[in-house]
Amino acid sequence: MGERPVGPLLVKFSLPAIVAMLVNATYNIVDTAFVGKLGHEAIAALTLVWPLQLTMIALSFGVGVGANSLIARLLGAGDKRQANHAAAQAFLLGVFSGLVVMAVALLWTDPILRLLGARPDTLPLAREYMRTLMWFAPLVFFPMVANNLLRAEGNPVLAMSVMIISGCTNILLDPLFIFGIGPFPALGVRGAAVATVIARFVAAVLFICCFAGKRSGYRFRLRHFIPWPRLWGRIYAVGAPSMVIQLSGSVVATVANNILAGFGSIPLAAYGVVFRLFSFAFLPCLGLSQGTLSLTGYNFGAGKLTRVREIIRKGALSATAITTFFSVLFIAVPRFLVALFNREPVFLDLASHGLRVAALAFAPVGALVVFTAFFQGIGRAVPAMCLSLARQVLFFLPALILLAHLFGVEGFWFAIPISDVLAAVASVVWTAAMFRRLGVPLFARTRKPD
Repeated sequence: MGERPVGPLLVKFSLPAIVAMLVNATYNIVDTAFVGKLGHEAIAALTLVWPLQLTMIALSFGVGVGANSLIARLLGAGDKRQANHAAAQAFLLGVFSGLVVMAVALLWTDPILRLLGARPDTLPLAREYMRTLMWFAPLVFFPMVANNLLRAEGNPVLAMSVMIISGCTNILLDPLFIFGIGPFPALGVRGAAVATVIARFVAAVLFICCFAGKRSGYRFRLRHFIPWPRLWGRIYAVGAPSMVIQLSGSVVATVANNILAGFGSIPLAAYGVVFRLFSFAFLPCLGLSQGTLSLTGYNFGAGKLTRVREIIRKGALSATAITTFFSVLFIAVPRFLVALFNREPVFLDLASHGLRVAALAFAPVGALVVFTAFFQGIGRAVPAMCLSLARQVLFFLPALILLAHLFGVEGFWFAIPISDVLAAVASVVWTAAMFRRLGVPLFARTRKPD
């Protein structure tokens, strides 16, 4: 990771994560597309539960990314014993977090759903979906942590393979359990949750087999799983920005749900579809950023700062290419994409217009994700957290509340591109300043690597 050309390394470490992210995003979209055949109210129900799912992703992602960065730096420094210990503690944190979320969500299901924006017409369907998922919450945490640990040790293809199998399992099971094909019962919205739970279980089993076999370099001992708060602090110190990104997304999604629910279930369902399409476009950038994070942490730990700059430059350009492609796609054919979920005329008009407006400034968002990963990779949690909060909280949330109040649903859509532009500018300025402090200006001509 410290000698080979950056381009091929970036492909090696990012492409598996990108593919895995796309597969996961695909089964999220397939879930919604199949559920959409039941009516826009069913899409609205899934949209209501999404902030809670974001909270689960946030907690698991924080542990996974924090462990990824820490383990990559430990391996770069040649400390395999401590890397094994850190990986075991990451598993411990993931399972514990899943159990806490499960208990809270099952005890206070209806109050949580009302907080998330549920109304009498959407509460029953949302309750069905949420309770089915929450009984198996630890299954969400374990695969996400395991995925990051395999990438940290330089085994991204294996991690990708497991996530692809899990995603394909979910896609195949969705129609069987939602519509009741063959011997399977027709469970409706609950069927989508059942398919997701089974797919996560498959991923967990496969990851356990990977770590128990010889394809992984980790070697765990029972003593590694004794709680070690000092390592927890080191994991969360770097993983906190990723956790805050997702948690702030959960807060924003909750506010958005409550605002749009006031206009009816159709705007809420339209937002759910737009959000899922943007997630599909955004997750490849997140996968790319995880590849850059591992490479950045390793090379920063080895003192190769010029190489770190090259990694971030190429990563940012690649991520921007991805978001530019999807921005053009969403603006060009929004109606076709929205019709994949539901063809009710009012829903189709509103969601396709919202998708086109929201995509106006999506192109620069890709670089923002990579710049955040840069700060995580060098162990600077505070700047990474601030950049993450800038897009979700500092810019989008005030714009959302103000413009929705002044212009209704139309104002809601325009709040998205406005916040994207402001956050992208802030990320470029802060990242360039940090590289100057490191003595390798971001926009200077590249010298021969260290």
